Amino acid sequence: MDYTSSLIWLAVWPLLIYLGYKFTALNIKHFNRLEKLDEDQ
Repeated sequence: MDYTSSLIWLAVWPLLIYLGYKFTALNIKHFNRLEKLDEDQ
């Protein structure tokens, strides 16, 4: 039985979660900035 692929999969999961979190946080920050610009005008 070759466990290499499952080990790679387990190693990649935290990276995917981290990237998803960073992407979401960046989008929220950008959205908040756009909302502030709309309020100023």
